[in-house]
Amino acid sequence: MFTITNWKLAISWCIIDVVCVLSGSTHGAYTREIVNDKPPLQERPPWLLTCKRSNPNEDKCFRQLFFQLFPALAAGIPEIGVKSFEPLNIDQVSVSKGSGNLVLSGGFQNLVIRGPSNATVRRASLDLERRLLSFELVLPRLRIRAKYNLKGNILLLPLIGNGDVAMALKNVHTTVYTRISLRNETQTGDEIIHIDEMKVSFEVGAMRIHLKNLFNGNDILAASINTFLNQNGNEVIAELRPDLELGLADIFHGLWNNVFSKLPTKLWLV
Repeated sequence: MFTITNWKLAISWCIIDVVCVLSGSTHGAYTREIVNDKPPLQERPPWLLTCKRSNPNEDKCFRQLFFQLFPALAAGIPEIGVKSFEPLNIDQVSVSKGSGNLVLSGGFQNLVIRGPSNATVRRASLDLERRLLSFELVLPRLRIRAKYNLKGNILLLPLIGNGDVAMALKNVHTTVYTRISLRNETQTGDEIIHIDEMKVSFEVGAMRIHLKNLFNGNDILAASINTFLNQNGNEVIAELRPDLELGLADIFHGLWNNVFSKLPTKLWLV
């Protein structure tokens, strides 16, 4: 938690905060559904493993299936309308934090995120009886470039800026829990998995960030602010985590439903 004392110890002038708060909707009100009229796969490709329907987790089968998806997702699967995850392109994320020591509004646009394809799947589980799917990923490094437009305050000091932002996140641990349903795909009637609800939690080992054109190009104040952010990255992320986790769930809900809607269970649950 930020305090006036810690603030003065860090930097004596104007210090502000900005890290991406992916401000998403509440659970059950997802806004990032992807419209994709491509038909689902009808033949199993080599990268899609099969698991026992009666016990998908036997011998960590579903974990291996999930891990095997990433090279295909990184390259993209145009025949089913799944765009490349490497880099991952996101049109925009909103920033909304309106209480406490941190008050921000605005957003980030045209995000290009490099590194998702290097994820390691530490755990993945599918429970068809209870309609639960969960997985845990470790991403060694994410590099993000985007445009930003932010306005707000930190510890009562003003922040305003718009321009380019570059960010690097190291050792990102992400855990995703979902509640699923089994549905019939609209074009073929094939059974598919649909994610109804998603909860995302994450931890970041380290963060580096650089915001350009803060305070209309005041280089002195901008340098102080960027220094503060890089010295207090963990505290900044902790302050923003609840909103960020909701935003991630909103984005990933759409991305993963787009994938699963094109992979009929008849191809990989046998």
